[in-house]
Amino acid sequence: MEFARQEYFWLLLAIPPTMFLWGIGMTYQRRMRIRFGNIANLEAISRISSSGLGWVRGALFAVSLIFMTVGLAYPRMVLRELHAIPTPTDLVFLLDISPSMYARDMSPSRLGRAEAIIQKFILLKQPQDRYGLVVFNWNSAVLSYLTSDPQDILVYFDYLNRQDQPETGTNMGSALTGGLRLLAAEEKFEAGSLKGRRSAFVLLSDGDDTASQLEKPLIALAKAGTKVYTFGFGTSNGAFVPLVMRGGLGGEVDQYLTEEGGARLTSRAQAKTLREIAERSGGRFVRGENDRQVDEALSEILTQARPVAGYRANPVRKDLYLYFLVAAFACLIAGICL
Repeated sequence: MEFARQEYFWLLLAIPPTMFLWGIGMTYQRRMRIRFGNIANLEAISRISSSGLGWVRGALFAVSLIFMTVGLAYPRMVLRELHAIPTPTDLVFLLDISPSMYARDMSPSRLGRAEAIIQKFILLKQPQDRYGLVVFNWNSAVLSYLTSDPQDILVYFDYLNRQDQPETGTNMGSALTGGLRLLAAEEKFEAGSLKGRRSAFVLLSDGDDTASQLEKPLIALAKAGTKVYTFGFGTSNGAFVPLVMRGGLGGEVDQYLTEEGGARLTSRAQAKTLREIAERSGGRFVRGENDRQVDEALSEILTQARPVAGYRANPVRKDLYLYFLVAAFACLIAGICL
């Protein structure tokens, strides 16, 4: 226990003189009763208390002064609260930028919705975490290596949104391999930088995988213990696939992807591959258009699934002055009522 205002303890010096004066008063009262003679004659018109009760009353007043003085000294108890230290996380976003992601069956488009989810991750980022960005169509490319300042990723969104003619193909195996190479490059550039950290992938795609090259990277992910959380985009009704646009993501579409007969090809949400990747890696599949599922997934990835690296003990001071003042008031009332 500690006291923030120890100068109030000087008031304790007033208690012995006060009790001395109280004793003089009790002695004087006793002498007056003896001089009066028969005390029983006064009981009919006045309340007569014994001298012993008077001393009890004085003791209660003295204890009340002690409690009040201690309360004024502002006592505080120092406690130790344990706080969990979360394991730092390296999160790699694998963003599909194939033409089907530019389809507009979601607002403003599948790619726009995926970018909005990544922005949510950035807003909820913990200071010790690092984010990276890999984009893919038939091949994959690292746009941002692991960084503690993921605002740089938003700059690449502007670049992606200005693309007039996205390249075709969706190779999720290449995306996973690109993420693994990003982590390997980070370890090679700074040995031990991944030690004591958790790595996870966030794959954002409409599920139209056209390469079937998943087996090797999934085995590598299982060995590394890296989970993949997949976010699926698109609707069951689907939308036409833009091939050539004027003004980028929100511009006018000049040409759509067509079938052999010339009819426009409709791209619909495909969840099978995304579910398989999530299940085999120990992650989770999420529908990108479902805000509730997205928020739950963000909470799981950034908080619930994060292991604890250790615990930190923080001193916490609990004020106790109120308890002493209440005790002083109770003693005072008890002394008055006796």
